[in-house]
Amino acid sequence: MRNLFADSWNSFWHVVFGFVGAFYTPVLIIFILYQLVDPFETNMQIDIFEGMIGFLFGMFLRRTWH
Repeated sequence: MRNLFADSWNSFWHVVFGFVGAFYTPVLIIFILYQLVDPFETNMQIDIFEGMIGFLFGMFLRRTWH
């Protein structure tokens, strides 16, 4: 299993999709379903965790802007 954020642009896009998913729920659902397509992928948990970091950051910004 790779380290967190060690996949360069791929990790960047996981965070971006998670961030956008905080504002548009279908994006988050599609991102999670896409990651679950191959459950035997060794980095699936890291990819989802990177997305959740972006999601939490987006939720934080969303809460502070209101």
